[in-house]
Amino acid sequence: MAIKYKVVSCTNPKGAEGVDYACNKVAKTPLYSTTQIVGNIEYKSTLSRTDIVAVVTALLHYIREALLAGENIVLDDFGIFYTKVSGRCFTRAVIGLDSFDPLSYITDVGVLFRPASSMKKGVVTDARLQRVPSELMA
Repeated sequence: MAIKYKVVSCTNPKGAEGVDYACNKVAKTPLYSTTQIVGNIEYKSTLSRTDIVAVVTALLHYIREALLAGENIVLDDFGIFYTKVSGRCFTRAVIGLDSFDPLSYITDVGVLFRPASSMKKGVVTDARLQRVPSELMA
């Protein structure tokens, strides 16, 4: 299997005006669903499909619960899930006011994932690439 990519038109913010630029982008591929992961684990193990679904479902539940509690989830050799909070800046003078509500300045709460270095290294070193047709290169 290979990572499919295509050549697409792009802009270069530091490039010369009036010059067309192109770059490589990963091509859209079908999603690899939980059902497919469960099926592959079932095929490679002696566990029943029901047991695998129960474990995966419990894992997802506990990851969600830990994130809601503000905890970071480290899955060794896979990566780390963690939360982030973004917001608007405010003057320090408003902090002491009785009407100050820091929550009103929060604009986004999100979940991020940082892959483990061994995961990234394995993908980078073992990757095979395949160009697919694009509008720029037939």
